[in-house]
Parts: sequence; structure tokens; C-alpha cells
Amino acid sequence: MRLYFKILLSAILFACAALSVLAANDIQCFFISGTSCPGGSAKLIGAGNDTGGFQNAHAQNYTINTSAYSLCCNSSNASITINNSCGEAAVIKLSSEDNAHVEIGSNSNYTINACLDSNWSRVYCAYPVGSCEASYSCLLSMAGSEGTNSSNAHLGNCSQYNQLVCCGLLNYAPSKPTLSYPADDNNTVFERYINFSWLESSDPEGDSITYTLNITCGDSCSAECDPEPFEGIAAIYYLLSNPLCVDIPYNWTVSACDNQMACNTSDIWNFTIDSIALIDLIVNSTSFGDAVPGVSNDTTDFSPSPLVIRNLGNVLVNVTINATQFFTSAALNTAYYRFSAADNETGSINTGCSQSSFANMQATPSNAVCNLTYNDSNDEARIHLAILVPNDEPPGTKRSDIQFIPTQAEGSE
Repeated sequence: MRLYFKILLSAILFACAALSVLAANDIQCFFISGTSCPGGSAKLIGAGNDTGGFQNAHAQNYTINTSAYSLCCNSSNASITINNSCGEAAVIKLSSEDNAHVEIGSNSNYTINACLDSNWSRVYCAYPVGSCEASYSCLLSMAGSEGTNSSNAHLGNCSQYNQLVCCGLLNYAPSKPTLSYPADDNNTVFERYINFSWLESSDPEGDSITYTLNITCGDSCSAECDPEPFEGIAAIYYLLSNPLCVDIPYNWTVSACDNQMACNTSDIWNFTIDSIALIDLIVNSTSFGDAVPGVSNDTTDFSPSPLVIRNLGNVLVNVTINATQFFTSAALNTAYYRFSAADNETGSINTGCSQSSFANMQATPSNAVCNLTYNDSNDEARIHLAILVPNDEPPGTKRSDIQFIPTQAEGSE
């Protein structure tokens, strides 16, 4: 026997723009006379020309330290360290270790890289003509004799030539998360302990990423239905430990944030958990065997076995019981045929409002089980039966058909 009660409420679609964050700090570079840079700065290159200056100069790899001038770089933020390793950006490239022409870092004619890194985010470089874009600072300028400034060039400070080398410390947000489950505009979600999932984001600087899951149901729903954001998630899924409510529309998003708190948020998806009141009789018959008038028996000792109900739905249910007459000589609603309810798994019913003691079986529905839970670990209830054979009951096989009717015990919030 399988009975069910079902409510459906269409989801409402919400939309808003996704957000990405860009943070920036300036790089400051300057030419000094000497082979080494002051504390707190990193040497990009050595520089010098035939007359001993740094304009219209050739470059020298920073490791050699014989040129008369050095190009030194640091950050406008004192807590950010600049170094000359090559993990992030080749600012320019040199034609040789010493007395070299230079080209922009995105070219591939030369193989000796002059690099900058930082301990904060990532160095990005661009090579405009005329001026640097916002969030980028000018490091040097380049001039060439073959009609192009991007390669085979001499160098100078930023006011010397039009071809600029501009770099900045930029931290871009991770890529926008792509949601996976539950699907958008979904009215057929069954489980209330949803395992939300999304695709992995990537970070341009290779920073570690954590996710925030935000589930909302708007101003019209109660606080218990509207959970706080779930923050600091390292995985690309999150299983709820508390159930969501049924028959109300939910929105959900995921934000991906790097360790600099630059974030990017997914599109907004929505879903509704359709309430389903559904029970199954997993033990649907019992037999008291042979009995003589005046004999009583019940199922509390499991001989014979009681009936067992399981909640297959996703809401708390109340269950009523009624039956056809069992004995020929005794009507229903008498002490000759009775029932009671108990949990078959610990905590599966509310014993305070269930029929925990024996009550007379009736032809009309009577309360049997109250708040039968829907969790897999405790979703079963027992229905015990008790009989007393009337003294004037004629012999023969006796039968009663029992009906169970579930109703939803919790509603929309």
C-alpha cells in the first residue's frame, strides 16, 4: 500500500549581475648611480652608455654589476616585497648578458629575461605608446633605430622615448564559478539536505581559492528557512547539515575568493523543494494464528510481528488509521480490537502526540502516528495490534483490512 500527498509551488526567477574584484598597487622604478640598489628595492637591470649616462643606454643582466647605473624597483606599499626572480613576469628581454639591446617582455627574439616578482600578487606588464593605463606604472622607455621600438632598442627613463614599459601589481579575482546542482529553475528537487555542487574556479595569479555558498529565500520566509552564508569552503561541493524548507523558492550563488579577498560570484540559480508526503508499509500483514474465545494477544512481543510504516517523502507526516470489522460478534471501537504506535527507529515519531497506548480500532480514521520523520536513519514507525477473542465468537478465519492515510505535518514557511 503506498499513499502520498504532494504540493507543488513554482519557483520564481531572480537575476543580478555577477561581481569581480581587481586590486592594485603601484610599482616604482628609478635609475641610480651605482651597481646595487637600496634596501627594499630589487635591481631589474644595469644600464650605461658611451658617455656614462643611463639615457639611450645598453642593458646589463642584474647579476653582473659592472654598469655605471642600475634600474631599481620597489612597491608603493611598504609591506609588499619586489624581487627579480622570474616566476611572474619578464619585464624586458636582453640580447646578451652585457652591453645588450632590449625588447619588450612579450617578444621572443631574445632569451635573457629581466624579471620582477612580488610577495603579494602578480606583476603584469604592458607596452603602450605614450602613457600607461591606470593601475600600471612606467618603469622605463625604449628607442630603436630600425623604425620599431619593441625590439633591438636602447633604453632610457620614462620621459625619454614614446615606447613605454608599464607594469603593475595586480590581483585579479578567480574565474566566475559555474553552478552545477541543483539545476536552475528546478521545481523537482526532492532532498532537503541538498549537496550543492559547482565547477572549480581558477585564479590568474595561482592563489588559493575558497568558496562561499549563499542560499536565500527572500524577505517573505522565516529565519529558520533562510540560512546564513556558508564560508571558507575548500571543496567544490557542500552538503547541508540542516534541512531547507519545502514549497518556497530559493536562490543560490557561489562566490570564489582568493587569499587577497578578490571575489567573483556565479550567476543566480533558483530551485524549489517540492513537498512530498509518501509512506510505504514495509511490513503490511500479520497473523495471530489459532485462538479460542477469551484469549488475548498483541504484537508488542513481536510474536506475531507488528506492522511497520516507512516515510518515503521529504516532510514530517501524521498518519491516521482505520479498519474493517475483525470479529463477527464484536463491533469496532471496542476493546476486542485495538492498536498503538511506537518508533521502529529511535526518535522517528513524536510520542507525545502519537497514539502510544492501545486505543480502540475504528471505522473512521483515528490519529496513530504524529510527526514521522523523513531521515533515512529514523523514518520508520511500528503499529502494534491487540485482540481479545469474544466469548461468543463463532469459529472461522477472521480478517480485517487496515487503511493508513498520511498528511503533511509541516507547511510552507
